[in-house]
This record gives sequence, structure tokens and C-alpha cells, in this order.
Amino acid sequence: MVKKHLYLIGIDSAPLWLIKELSEKGSLQGFKKILAMGSLIEMDTTLPPMTGAAWPTIYTGKNPSVHGVPDFFEMKSDYTPDLAFYDSDKTPPFWKKLCDNNLKSLIITPAMDTKVPSYKNLDFISGFPLKAKPNSKLMELLMKKENFTGEPDIEKDMKAGKMSEKEAVTHFVKSITSRSKIAKEAMEKKNYDFVYVCFTETDRLQHFVLNMRDYPEYLLPIYKAIDNFIQICIARAEKENGVVMIVSDHGAQPIKEKLLINSWLIKNNFASLKDSILKSISSSYNKNENAPLSYSIREKAMKTGLRKVYDKLPHGAKKLVHKSVGKVLSSASSGDYTRLHLFDYNMEKTVAFAGISNINVATIFINDKRFKNGIVKPNEVNKIKLLLSKSLLQITDKNGKKIIKGIYDATKYYTTKPSFIAPDLFVEAMPGYSIDIFNFSKKTNFMSPEPPKRGDHTRMAVFGVLSPNKKTKLSSIKITDISTMILKYFSL
Repeated sequence: MVKKHLYLIGIDSAPLWLIKELSEKGSLQGFKKILAMGSLIEMDTTLPPMTGAAWPTIYTGKNPSVHGVPDFFEMKSDYTPDLAFYDSDKTPPFWKKLCDNNLKSLIITPAMDTKVPSYKNLDFISGFPLKAKPNSKLMELLMKKENFTGEPDIEKDMKAGKMSEKEAVTHFVKSITSRSKIAKEAMEKKNYDFVYVCFTETDRLQHFVLNMRDYPEYLLPIYKAIDNFIQICIARAEKENGVVMIVSDHGAQPIKEKLLINSWLIKNNFASLKDSILKSISSSYNKNENAPLSYSIREKAMKTGLRKVYDKLPHGAKKLVHKSVGKVLSSASSGDYTRLHLFDYNMEKTVAFAGISNINVATIFINDKRFKNGIVKPNEVNKIKLLLSKSLLQITDKNGKKIIKGIYDATKYYTTKPSFIAPDLFVEAMPGYSIDIFNFSKKTNFMSPEPPKRGDHTRMAVFGVLSPNKKTKLSSIKITDISTMILKYFSL
């Protein structure tokens, strides 16, 4: 039997339009070869189109309701979001089956797979968003050699203006190059059947630069570094009669404006704020005063390193933090915009609210019996969904253009009853728009994107195949098909 080889390159948030544009501008020979000789097509991803949900779907072939990760966070009954992690023990990735069938695999930084497995026939480095950890002596030695500890955690400094986008490019290129060298040396030492290396630096930089005029200057070095690794994989596949695949978890787009969806829900009587917040907002607008000290303290706590501490707390401790912060720091900011959190809402008067996803697809929750202070009766849920859907579809921008592309019933999307509290509606914005769940304004339901939101997600991911010794053509593919396709390639 002829030994089969497959190389999978994961590129977070890589859209087809950007790959084509950068390939034309730069010497991205790997991407160009796949576009010319293979097949690279758009692929609809998960709802919402988020890293947290999409990568585990690629690994397992399962809907988020099955693998248990709806986003980076999941909603709890007390309205407190909790970090959601992919549990590879409960829903194993497809490479476990490869390993179980004596196929040797090299897996480097698979996004969302943060556990170190004990499978045989596997060399592994855990992935984003946690610190990278090796499973074997070989991986440990190669990580030390390349001084690689994980993908750079620099967004906080970028948001604070302590690190420029150009400086970030240097860090990200170094990270990509280090992993490429680790993979290359590992492949020279061992004869792997399957190799998968994932890069999330693309997504994290695109959020900051995509609506800038000179965005190609920032992104070309990143894609060039990934292209260098693609070329290494193509060269090996050509010698071995193997296959190269490319996959992204979602797409990306430049953002010109953000819809403040909770601001809209409040003004249309679907959601309600606490009296203390309303009074503070009214006072700030009327007096045009500076933000109260308590609000400034609160926002600093929610945005800085204290947020990381908060995220790691047990759920019971988070609940206490929400309760105390909501009572003690119950002042709102001044100016045109107020940043709100779920503890600012009067849930005893709130019918629906948007939470968790803060991208071009919003997730709306009906405040029913699943929640601590739920006020919506079971027989009212569908009526509210219908009313919300009709009303949201009428939202227009300042030029009178409708900006909601589609609304989807989440109960029809999830293939089985999820372990988490599921949203009731997915609301997708038109191209060029993102949906913001935090900011509130009495004057408008829109705001310009801040620096970390210059680019945002879309539902159109990519999937590509190159079999170097024959022409490959893809017509269509679903995100849930990828794991099955790879297993079939190895006759499993």
C-alpha cells in the first residue's frame, strides 16, 4: 500500500478576496499555486462566525451544540458570561482517529485545542488562546530551540497605544516563522502521515488594520511568512504524491460603522437599564460632565489585566464580582457613548438583550425561564422572536439604507439541545458593518469603529486543496465536511 501524506494549514480569518489581492500584490507563490493548480473556494462557517465555535467544528465535524463551544464565552443563567473551552476528551478531533489507526501526526498550535493529549503516534503543541504546551520531548526541544512559548499576546498593548501596528507585525512574523521552523525540523526528523499547523496572527492583526488605506503593507509580511510554510508543504507533497489543504475558520472585512444593537433594543423597549444607570446617563448628557470616578475605575478593571484575573475566576466568584460591581460602581460615562455591561440592565424589565458575540453577527437572548430574572413566558417566545425580526430588519443607516442582511432562528441552527444557554436569534449585518453589544448612545445607534474593530469577521471562510500531480476542483464544501474528507483520504 502506498503511504499517504496530507498537509493542512489553518489560517484564522483568511478571506478569499484578501488572499487573491495579496497574492497579486506580493510574491505569494504558495497561494498562487493553489489558486492556479488546485482549488480555493469560499465556505460558509458557523453562526456566529467565531474562532471559538468554528475551529472545533472543523476538528470534529460537529455543530457547536454538540462540541459545546458557541463562542469564546457562553451565557449563564445569572447573565454572567463564562469562558468556553473546547474539550477534546469529550469530543475528540479527527486526528485522534488517525493516531488510533497508527498514522503519525504532527499538530502545532491548533486554535482552541488547549489540552495536551496523550495519544500515541502524535507530536503536539497546544494552541491559542492559552500558552503553548508540548506533549513530547521532541516538541519541547524544538520549542526551546526557537524560543517559542506561544502566539504573542500583544493586543492589550496595541489597544492602549503602547505598541504600533508595525511593531505588532514584527512580533507576529517572528511567531509564524518560529512555528514553521519547528514544523520543518520535525518533518525532517520523522515521517508524518498528517501535519497540521495553525496560525491565528492573521485575525488578530486584521482587526486593527483592515479599514486602513495601507492595510496591505501590514498584512503582506504576515501572509508571506505563512506562504513560506505553504511552499515547504507543497514541495514535500510533490515528492510524496501528497495533498496540501488550506482552511480558515471565518472570513474578514473592513468595517466602516458599527450598529449599537443593545442601544437599539433599549430605545425600542426590548431592554431596560437600572434606574441608577439611567439617572447617571441623563446627568452626564445634560451637564456634559466628565466620566464619574467610579465609572472610570470600573472600566479600567474590565479592560485591563484585571479582566484576565476575572475570566479565570470560578463562576460563583464571578457572580459576586458582578453583583458588587453593579451596586458599588453604578455610574455611567459622559459624552456621546456609554459602555454598558449586563449587570447594568434591569432584567426584571428586559425582554431581550444581545450578549457574547461582538462581531458582524450578533446573538440575541430572550429573557425567559432559563435566566434568573426571566420574565418572558414560554408561549410568548416565538411572538417576541417574530416582532424582533421584523423590527430589526427595518434598521437603516443615516442614508436610509437597510443594514441587516439576515436574521436566523438559533433553535433551528443547533442540531441538538446544547449544554449552554443558546441565543434565540442570530442577527447578521450587511457588508461593511459590525454589531456592537456594549456601547449605548442617546443620540444615535451607530458609531465609528475603534482601532481594534477596523476589521471584523464574516461568514465566508475558505477551503482549498492542492494535489501537486493532478488538477483539483472543488464545487462546494460545508465546514462540517472537512474532518470526514480528511479521514476518507486516509481510508478511515
